[in-house]
Amino acid sequence: MSATALIETIDQLRDTYSQRQRTANGLATALKATTGALTKASRSLKDYADQSAAALDDTQQSFVQSTSQLREAVIEPLSPELRREIRTLGALLVALKDASVALQGESVDVVKLARASSSLQNAKFRDPTLEAVIVDVQQALKEAQQALASTFGQALHHSLAAQGVELHGQSPRFEIERFDLATDFVKRTAILSYGKEVVANRVALSVPAVMAAYQRERKAIMERNEDGGRWLEQLHSVWLEMPHRADGRVNIVEAYVKFVMLRQSRKFASAPTKAGFVDYSRAQFAYDFFQFANRNHSNSAGLQVTGHGSTKSQAGNDERSIWIVEGAGPNDGRYISDISFAESK
Repeated sequence: MSATALIETIDQLRDTYSQRQRTANGLATALKATTGALTKASRSLKDYADQSAAALDDTQQSFVQSTSQLREAVIEPLSPELRREIRTLGALLVALKDASVALQGESVDVVKLARASSSLQNAKFRDPTLEAVIVDVQQALKEAQQALASTFGQALHHSLAAQGVELHGQSPRFEIERFDLATDFVKRTAILSYGKEVVANRVALSVPAVMAAYQRERKAIMERNEDGGRWLEQLHSVWLEMPHRADGRVNIVEAYVKFVMLRQSRKFASAPTKAGFVDYSRAQFAYDFFQFANRNHSNSAGLQVTGHGSTKSQAGNDERSIWIVEGAGPNDGRYISDISFAESK
């Protein structure tokens, strides 16, 4: 369905629900007025009976019974239902108006349309016309997101190409070298990860912001001057201090935590402060592990570190494994759970 046709259908449905809401409001007002009138009439009848010589006991009793029956059978059951329907119709009318407005601009307002779509789907009220509109709104939202993603992807591709970097993947996930970019066009944010390690959790969904985050994290992870020999010596010393299993393995995450502490200054060890802490992220450790834990590197004692792949239960558990990127893209790698040292061959 075209945007114009969908807007017309939405506006017709808004008219229908507006009329229904007016009717429900009118009935609710009438019932409330009826309750007030019955109460007033009951009091007046009692006052009249008290001042009259006529015997009105039967009349009073009959009036009270009729009033009670009307309240119990009609007013009390119907009033809460009417209030619920009025609230539901009000929420639907707001959502339908938002959807109509979101579709009327030169480009679809994805955020407003997504919010309207969610409200329509969650509404307790249902009818065939509304169901059909919900399907059409969801489709319009999907197409708008695809158009936005295509425009964003092309702009990001050109910006990266100007720096000799190729963009891979398609919305909502893109690959920039070893970095994964997960986009959310409804929230207008992106998550940047090195491999599977999140390095920037909320990046504004604009090309300049994404480029800045990528360049900052690439420099912080892949452009450091790390001494491979010293790095292996430090990891080996950590491994020596940890309790080994029978096969000489230790958990890589536990080793990483001790490794971070080993890299702190003596001053930090005696008087730890936030300002004195030297950061060493999991992403940096994962990058260094791949760079230095291979057959071309060994420590001064001729020992080489080996990474052991994770079991199914360990993979993806941040407390038991770390994703090590071993290729050109963020998904070219494996989860490592244990490390061990042995003589290099």
